[in-house]
Amino acid sequence: MAGWNAGVGAVVAPSARRGGALRLVASADVDSLDPARTYYVWSWLLQRAMHRTLTAFESSPTGTRTVPDLAEGPAEVSADGLTWTYRIRRGARFENGREIRAADVAHGIERVFARDALPGGPTYLLDVLDHGGYRGPYGGEPCRAIGRPDDHTLVFRLARPFADFDYLMAQPNTAPVPPESDSREDYWRHPVCSGPYRIAHYEPGGSLELVRNPAWRAETDPVRPALVDRMSVTFGVEVDEMDARLLAGEFHLDVEGRGIQHAARDAILADPGLRARCDNPATGFLQYVTVQTRVPPFDDLHARRAVFYAADKAALLEARGGVGVGGELATGLFPPHLPAHSAFDRYPSGPDLTGDLDAARAELAAAGLPGGFATAIATQPGKFELVARTLARSLGRVGIEAEVRVLDTASYYRTGLGHPGTVREEGLGLGVTDWGADYPTEYGFLAPLVDGRQIKPEGGNFNFAELDDPRVRELIDSARRTTDPEHRKALWRGVERTVMDRAVILPMAHDRTLHYRHPDLTNVYVHPAFGLYDVQAMGVAR
Repeated sequence: MAGWNAGVGAVVAPSARRGGALRLVASADVDSLDPARTYYVWSWLLQRAMHRTLTAFESSPTGTRTVPDLAEGPAEVSADGLTWTYRIRRGARFENGREIRAADVAHGIERVFARDALPGGPTYLLDVLDHGGYRGPYGGEPCRAIGRPDDHTLVFRLARPFADFDYLMAQPNTAPVPPESDSREDYWRHPVCSGPYRIAHYEPGGSLELVRNPAWRAETDPVRPALVDRMSVTFGVEVDEMDARLLAGEFHLDVEGRGIQHAARDAILADPGLRARCDNPATGFLQYVTVQTRVPPFDDLHARRAVFYAADKAALLEARGGVGVGGELATGLFPPHLPAHSAFDRYPSGPDLTGDLDAARAELAAAGLPGGFATAIATQPGKFELVARTLARSLGRVGIEAEVRVLDTASYYRTGLGHPGTVREEGLGLGVTDWGADYPTEYGFLAPLVDGRQIKPEGGNFNFAELDDPRVRELIDSARRTTDPEHRKALWRGVERTVMDRAVILPMAHDRTLHYRHPDLTNVYVHPAFGLYDVQAMGVAR
């Protein structure tokens, strides 16, 4: 038995044994199996088993750096930082046996620009590449920012220097897509896999089964050990039932990584045997409440600030899972592992953290709403719902009546809270959510939440507040240009203070999650770049 937190920073039960089946479970479906359209972190970890990318995070419990994957080595970067050239590894193949060419990687990346047809997924490349208004490959023209001089070379032309470009090349939307197999909006039904596993069966909302890709060769893949013969994921299991079935041994792991719920938490922590099968990592996620500026009365700054002061952070932390196991109080935005993290607290909640109700009432009066107002809180089932109901009670103390609306988990960010049209039409003034960095830098963490250029009106939006502030954009651009670490840290802290002054992100906790691992699992570790178990690296002992 490995022990408490043994999978954080180390590997539990190292083994090279091949074979067997990994049984996974989740409360909801993946957001998409199309690598261009997925944004859930646990979906990315499944994508990591199915698809190769130019670079990838190494398979390691300390692996926060990227290494070459489909690329045969590091990029060649021009002196001005505007041209990045990758050489494609020879011998890597799709599941149909065809060799992967530079044009396939280019086509996969070009699909990111087809926002009308393929909403969802990260959109950094729209801002980073010098593409001249390109709108995707379906008009017949290649993207001018992506050169492919031969079958094994890709040349990217950037609009401005961007030192984090290797991190972008590790995201699922850089996976190769054979143009002849691209069914556009329907590609999610059967994406052509390039990793060690391919899709044998997918029933949306029901289950996913991955089996070995017969065309994959270990000698061409420096990242993935591919130990198990198959992985199965059962979707749609209610969270408390899921915990019970995990503890009964029916499943090896909760792949979704939401963590053990309150009902099972206390029983696990009281049992030394069960506790020894758990990890409680700091995930790098921020648990927070978003306040939407396009939903009245939150178009008024004082109405937004009233929410910040009225929030009972002590109760919200307990609803999330309690101090320690559930996380640590967050008063600012950046998680502790990033250099710009600080103890900044723009909206103190009093010595007992239950809120400053006098300050909240003063803000309501300044907004012309001394008696309060009505709004709605968007949330998902499980801990998110507990947080939403706790928030509603704390806001009710100052006359803010908040109706809790529980939305579907699988579509929460695609067509629910993440769709500006839905937010406005349904009057979702508040939303309970969380966020972890797309990659471990300040830009990768905060820009998608606050940069107005990353608002996605078609869905899959994470700038929920639709904050488009010139000062924020100016500071972000300055931080991207500077090479001095201390100056960059100061600029990002300036972004944080500006955003907090605008009162659009109410931080609750720097997240810790209680994960349970089956004793038959081998090669188990929490990947520090994702904050979840690296399922593609796992094996089973029997």
